[in-house]
Amino acid sequence: MTGLLILLFFLVTGNLLQSQLDSPVPGSIIGMLLLLVFLMIRGRAPESLSQISKTLSPLLPLFIIPVSVGIVTQKELLAENGIALLVIMAVSIVPGAIVCAAIMKFGRQRDAE
Repeated sequence: MTGLLILLFFLVTGNLLQSQLDSPVPGSIIGMLLLLVFLMIRGRAPESLSQISKTLSPLLPLFIIPVSVGIVTQKELLAENGIALLVIMAVSIVPGAIVCAAIMKFGRQRDAE
């Protein structure tokens, strides 16, 4: 339960910072960055956070369902702006994948030490 509270704390903190700073970056992203800084300073994840992460990870594919429904129901919008959406997705996914890979590499190097 403590791990879920840690995740919720960083989510709410990120949302508060986003609204206070009027930032174009979503609050959930700010919260994830704050969580990353917390974990880097701490050196490792608390056991409760590791446990809740293992519990929630299998549920991640459920977040794809609303996107899939949106694609099916918004065919006209997709036809008008499809190329722009593909470019936006590529621009947003590629840096995220690179950052995730770097974090994983950093974590594995740290575990090997």
